[in-house]
Amino acid sequence: MEAFVIRARLDLLVSLVDTTTGATVNERNVSFLRDGRPVRPEYRGNGTYVFINTGREDFLMQIKVYGYEEYRMRISYEDLDSSNPAMDIFLMPSENIFGGEGLLSLSGNLPFLKKIEAVNLLRPVCFSHEYDPKKKTMTVFGSGSGRVEMADMYYGLLKTDKESYEKIEVTETVAPQSVRLKDALQGEFASNSPVMRIVFGTVSENGDYLLRVRDDGTDIRYLVRYEVNDEVRFQTVDFRNKEALV
Repeated sequence: MEAFVIRARLDLLVSLVDTTTGATVNERNVSFLRDGRPVRPEYRGNGTYVFINTGREDFLMQIKVYGYEEYRMRISYEDLDSSNPAMDIFLMPSENIFGGEGLLSLSGNLPFLKKIEAVNLLRPVCFSHEYDPKKKTMTVFGSGSGRVEMADMYYGLLKTDKESYEKIEVTETVAPQSVRLKDALQGEFASNSPVMRIVFGTVSENGDYLLRVRDDGTDIRYLVRYEVNDEVRFQTVDFRNKEALV
């Protein structure tokens, strides 16, 4: 009797995250489209979906989740880890579902805009303490005496001018108050600098942008980072005022 060997290859792992909170999106009313055709990845819990033996050709992925804006992104395998092609997808809550309650938006159009994101200047997760460039580790401390939890992956380290930040990606927690960074810091390190979680927005091909945050009832002041062509710009925005990017 001839033996058959069935091999399973992970071609894509997607984790759905609410960009305004950093929490896992556990809503099960979810649909995926690959180049406009419905596909059904396997659900593995905690907002995680896996694509098995689907091939690794680049494609346009659309994700529709109840309560969130539709997500569209071209998947390029050149940008993913070949041994573990995983990615976090940051979804934006929909005002159509929430009725605008508890949400504030920044929207408009800026020609040649590529990316947009922001950090809350008044809500740091923690503060920097020491940095080891060889080990790419950074120790941090909180405003109180409790343990600092850096459960997210992407943060902004505020620079001394307080008008810009360096993006950092946390790969692991190596000690209760120490994390390892994916890449070495490019800018000058300074102790006591605020570290803030990044909120991601969306940009269409014609430059329409949307960035949405939760209204926590306080001053909603964010430092917005956006890329126009190859230029990185920063702008402080009060979400209670309908400002536009310049």
